[in-house]
Amino acid sequence: MKIHVVGKLHLQGTSKKTGNPYDFIQVHYLGKAPGVEGSAALTLNLEPKNYPYDSIKIPGDYIADFDGKGFIVDFYPVPAVPGK
Repeated sequence: MKIHVVGKLHLQGTSKKTGNPYDFIQVHYLGKAPGVEGSAALTLNLEPKNYPYDSIKIPGDYIADFDGKGFIVDFYPVPAVPGK
């Protein structure tokens, strides 16, 4: 599905509750959600090793593909259209 990314955040550290390390990128975009009139503010979590923070441009249009359980399987910029 095509999304328009309007924000990003790199979160990394150690959980105070469990002591486990975490490292992920949150991508923020507007989309549809059940019960929301208009657009909902949505987030998508990405692995930094697969989707480097600096490679995500703000604002930008991206294709986000999900598996049957709703987990991200691919995330890439919308290809440029030649001549536009």
